[in-house]
Amino acid sequence: MSVGADLVLPPRLVTGADGPWEPVRADLDRHGVALVYSRLADWPAPPGGEDELRRLLGRDWARYRELAGRPNADRFRATRLLLKHVAATAVGAHPHELELAYGLTGRLYVRGCDQIDLNLSHTKDVALVGITSLGLIGVDLEHEGRRVHGSGIEPVMCTPDELRRLAAAPESERNLQLLRRWTLKEAYTKALGQGLAFRFSHFGFDLPDSCGRARLLRPEGDPVDEHWWTFHTQRFADGFLAGAAVRDDGRGRNLDTGLATALDRRTVQVLWERQSAAHQPPGGD
Repeated sequence: MSVGADLVLPPRLVTGADGPWEPVRADLDRHGVALVYSRLADWPAPPGGEDELRRLLGRDWARYRELAGRPNADRFRATRLLLKHVAATAVGAHPHELELAYGLTGRLYVRGCDQIDLNLSHTKDVALVGITSLGLIGVDLEHEGRRVHGSGIEPVMCTPDELRRLAAAPESERNLQLLRRWTLKEAYTKALGQGLAFRFSHFGFDLPDSCGRARLLRPEGDPVDEHWWTFHTQRFADGFLAGAAVRDDGRGRNLDTGLATALDRRTVQVLWERQSAAHQPPGGD
């Protein structure tokens, strides 16, 4: 079951906790996939102060405290708040009710919410989140101003077939072609949970003339018959480039992702009570 051409969706801009979230929910309901981007500056500490931030971050609070005073502390807070709000939109919950967790390879997931998968990328002052109810998703974000062509990275990043395609392309197009392949390879390996363990020179992509759907290729250029995967790149918002890889596990697009309907209501209540108790500050603080 292939995802279909309608996967090539525009990343939806949200400008903080107030969204707008309706387009994100609509994309998920219709396509089973949504891409969301936001400026990190749109996610300051919440008005409720430290107690409210601790409630929202949950188990990530300890990590945030370790980063206090460092330049990436604000980025960590902003991306985790964005992830929580995107996931909450998908499952019909409040952000503080959800817990982000990390697999053995560091891959993010929402604890107890197997009905969705999500992935994060960020560059400069922008973060991109991909979320799906179809199976797996990986995303990557780059800025078109990043110069990679001529840096010597080509043999490490490209297959022999891709090197031939790159040499045949007009000089003015080579940097963007490399960036598009970079985002696709990052997205694919992130979806698989492989990261840098899957060498980029071991698989390639056939790119359309403009951004859009791409096709997975073997190193010598033969197509790979993995019809359950869909890949695309898209340009948006002041020169940013998004790459996405989605695997459709055949769950269907009308899957109910709601938290209350995915779990027994009593189970939800017990989990919520235990989580709330675990995050109560010690007496006297």
